Formats: sequence, structure tokens, C-alpha cells
Amino acid sequence: MMTLKIALRNIFRHKARSVITLSTIVFGCVALIFIGGYFEDIFTQLRESYIRSQVGHIQIFKKGFNENGKADPYLYFLEDDQQIKAEIQAFPEVKSIAARLNFSGLISTGETTIVFLGQGLEPQYEQTVPQQETRDLRAFKKTSKSGSPVISFGQGLVEEDQRQVILGQGLAQTMGAQIGSTITLLTNTVYGSTNAMDMNVKGVFYTSAKDYDEMFLRLPLKTAQKLLNTSSVGSWVVWLNKTEDTDKVYNSLRAMIKQKNLNLELRRWEDLADFYNKTVAMFNKFYLIMRIVTGIIVVLGIFNTLNMAVMERISEIGTLMALGVRRSGVMKLFLLEGLVLGTVGGLLGVVAGMIVVSLVSSVGITMPPPPGASISWLSTPKIIPSVVTSTFVLSVVVGGFSALFPAYKASRLQITTALRYR
Repeated sequence: MMTLKIALRNIFRHKARSVITLSTIVFGCVALIFIGGYFEDIFTQLRESYIRSQVGHIQIFKKGFNENGKADPYLYFLEDDQQIKAEIQAFPEVKSIAARLNFSGLISTGETTIVFLGQGLEPQYEQTVPQQETRDLRAFKKTSKSGSPVISFGQGLVEEDQRQVILGQGLAQTMGAQIGSTITLLTNTVYGSTNAMDMNVKGVFYTSAKDYDEMFLRLPLKTAQKLLNTSSVGSWVVWLNKTEDTDKVYNSLRAMIKQKNLNLELRRWEDLADFYNKTVAMFNKFYLIMRIVTGIIVVLGIFNTLNMAVMERISEIGTLMALGVRRSGVMKLFLLEGLVLGTVGGLLGVVAGMIVVSLVSSVGITMPPPPGASISWLSTPKIIPSVVTSTFVLSVVVGGFSALFPAYKASRLQITTALRYR
């Protein structure tokens, strides 16, 4: 206790230097908490967009599709077994399960013909979001939180539609297609013959992925089946109420498939979202670099403060040692000063960081379109408990580490030399 009182007295005695050191620690903590929350918001919005508009939480395929399906997907089509789908739907975490039929072909307006990727889907389970009347970022934030494709022109598909189609925004621009235009879809059936069908453009949609919008169109599942001359589907897509339940449901479905000996296999959303995984890996490395740089800055700040304190208090250290304080006691004194600076700075930094994140989140940060996207978005950083805790721990650890050399230097002083120092 006496050592702590001496450490606190020495910190307050050099107020200016201590304030500068604490300011450095606080600034570093605020930066780490803010950047961590900012990255987490990016990950959340990107993740939900991929899940809701493209891959779902879990996809179910015929066994062998993931290994050989790309070469000949028609061999791995599923029979749309309603009983199995009902059993999956009965899981409390499952929001919905729907069939999809992916295929490719040529799309033509008579003057322009290009390659497209098509998705036959059940519109009642894969709703789109109507475009807001105003394109302000607040409106986009509201719609983007759902992650569903947004209809920019026209209307989305409904269950009663037959020969209606909605086009990705980039695909519609390339084709010069307007709402109400007639387009022709040409593709191969499951038997190898060629089939074509005239469709009416009902709407144009966009998602967060520019590449997706430039290649994909959507049409009712029954229409896609007629076009491919099949009654089967390519996969079942499972959406959950919470993304955090993905692993739990995935493991439960695997157990059900094994128990019933079903000819099925599963893939989670993270197995299908390659761009998301690479983005997270890149940002995590960037955040690690920031933590290292911040740690170095804090180390240098505390080191400078305590090293100067040793130089200014040589005679005082000699007096303490002459009165019987051991070298280990002197070392403990300076280590304690470093830990106190790290702890106080960490507490102040954590509080300041949470306040800054809350204020910025209430306003939002206008962000330009990220790589691979064509729309702006509104960032609302989050307070992440794990980031807050790790930042505080880092501050304390770095505080103690910074004091090691000054503490060792002070404990190595000779009593006679220290007493004569002026």
C-alpha cells in the first residue's frame, strides 16, 4: 500500500508529463475501439447482404454436388421433397426454406445478346425491398439492414408471376432493357436440347455486389423449371432468424441427414462467401497492425515519462535505498507507476472510446461505394465488448512492459553514487 501511495504521489508530482502520457494512452484506446467498431459494422452489413440477397445461411445440395456439380450441375438436381423441407422448417431457429434453380444461358433483346446467370426462386420466400422515394443514406441504411435486394425500378416478383423476370441493375443497363420490355432467354435443358422463352421485364434490382448485379436475373421457380424441362431444383436455401445460430442449425441438420441416411450435403454461408472471407482477413490484418503501432506509441510515451523520472529522482532513489528499501522494492515502485498509468489511461480511453463510438453511430458516416459495389452506404460503428476488453488489457500490459527498463535502471543505481548526485 505504501508503495502504491508513493507511485501515485510521483505521478501527480509530474502532472504535465503524466497528462501527456495519459493523453497518448487515451487517444490510442479511442482509436482502437472506434476502428474495431467500424470494421465490425462493415463485416455485419457485408455478411447480411450476402446472406439475404445471395447465399442464405445454409444451402442444401444433393450429395456430391460440391465436388462434381460445377462440371455437370444437372446430374445433381434435387427432388423437391416437401416432407423433408417441412421437417427443416420445424426447427425453431429456421425462418424459411426455399428451393432454387440456378442456370446460365443467353439473354437477347433482339439487338443485344449476352451471357446471363439465372436464378429460379420462390418469390414468396425471397422478398425484395421496394426502393425508397428518396435515395438519402438514411433510407438506404433502413433497407440495407434487411440485406435483401432493393428494387430500383418497377416491382419485385410475386408468387402468381409466370413469365416475369427482374434484372440486376448492371445487366439491365447493358441490355438497355426497360420496365415492360420483352426479352428472350435461351438455355440448354437438362436433356441437352435448346429451349427459349420470351419474358417480360417486371423490375430492376440491385444488391451490395456489383458483379452480381451485372450478371444475374431472377424469375419464378416454375418458369425456370419449364425453361430447363425439369421438375427438380438445384438446391434448398435455409434462412435463419439469427445469423449467430448458423453453426447450431448446421450441426443439427448434419445429424438429421446422417440419422435418416439422406443423400444430401450442406454448405454454410461462410463456405460460399469467398469475397466476404477475404475482406475480413484483410481488415483483421490491418487492425492487427494498428494495435501494434498503437502499442509502440504507448510504450514510448510511458517509457519516456518513467525514464525522465529516474533521471530526476536519482538522489531520492539513493535515499530510499539508504533507508533500507531493497532493489526489488525500487523496481516494484517504477513498475507500479507504469501499471497505474496504463490502468488509468486504459479506463479513461475505454470510456472515451465508447462515448465517441456512440456519438458517431447516432449520426453515421457517409461512405463511398466500396470495391466491387456501386452504391454508397452509411456506417454506424458498434461498441464491441471483446474489443473494449482487449483494448483495456492491452493498455495495462503495455503500461507494465514500458516500465521494465526504467525500473531496472533505477534498481541498479549505486547508493553512494545516487546520494552524491545533484
